[in-house]
Amino acid sequence: MTEVHPIEHNRVPSSSKVVRSFVQIAEIEVSPGVWEIPASSEVSLGLSLSDTSATWFESATLRNGTVAAGNTSICRVEESRKFEIKSDAKFALFFLRPEAFAQDEGASRNIQPHDLLEDGSLRALLGVLLTEQRSHFESGLLFLDSMTKTLAEYLRSRYSTMLSTRSHKGGLGRSALRRCIDYIDAHIHHDLRLEDLARESGVSTSHLIRSFRTSTGKTPYQFVLERRVEQAKGMMHDSRLGLTEIALATGFANQHHLSRVFRKTAGLTPSQFRLALR
Repeated sequence: MTEVHPIEHNRVPSSSKVVRSFVQIAEIEVSPGVWEIPASSEVSLGLSLSDTSATWFESATLRNGTVAAGNTSICRVEESRKFEIKSDAKFALFFLRPEAFAQDEGASRNIQPHDLLEDGSLRALLGVLLTEQRSHFESGLLFLDSMTKTLAEYLRSRYSTMLSTRSHKGGLGRSALRRCIDYIDAHIHHDLRLEDLARESGVSTSHLIRSFRTSTGKTPYQFVLERRVEQAKGMMHDSRLGLTEIALATGFANQHHLSRVFRKTAGLTPSQFRLALR
């Protein structure tokens, strides 16, 4: 059996309380030989991070081909698989909890497996999640939750054996939106969760993403970032406060995270903004 070497940094963000993400991500290095993927009860996906040659069985047919960097796969639920890897290879594996597929009973089990896909949209979504993991989830749990929900929605719309009949065209009710925004403002310095905002609004997480955008023109994550930047601007009037202190007080991971988001949102760096206040 070939050796499998996990690459570190595949943990969800630390928090003052125990939290569970909708997705778990692992990067692995595989040596030449037989590689077995154990059975999983969750929807799992693979992203090839290197070119390699492999042999595997697909529908009782032996396939022998090249797996290119960027190729994706949707693994079979509760079924182990074996591949013969011909050269050193790197992969990223993504495991989606059933809750990622909202409230549809058994929705995750209706995702069709595919051993080898050239799907640019799927590759891009997995790439965003992998980048977040490598940055130790700097953008926070709200972004991670939102991107995982987007991935689950894409899988359901593109690869499910069942068509979704749900339709949510309207926005949030005024009182629900107010409760959601009030919760954001009261917990702006925390690592907000999508399920917390959904609970305050009285809707599912998937409904919240669509209806919040209809009501505000922004996703919950975009809205929270802009709210944090505005609060940071207010705090920058106090010259006694350092940028790191301001970053942590407004929910950013660190000063670098604040600077990156601030520049993208306000068009200048925090230091330049402070100079303009003089």
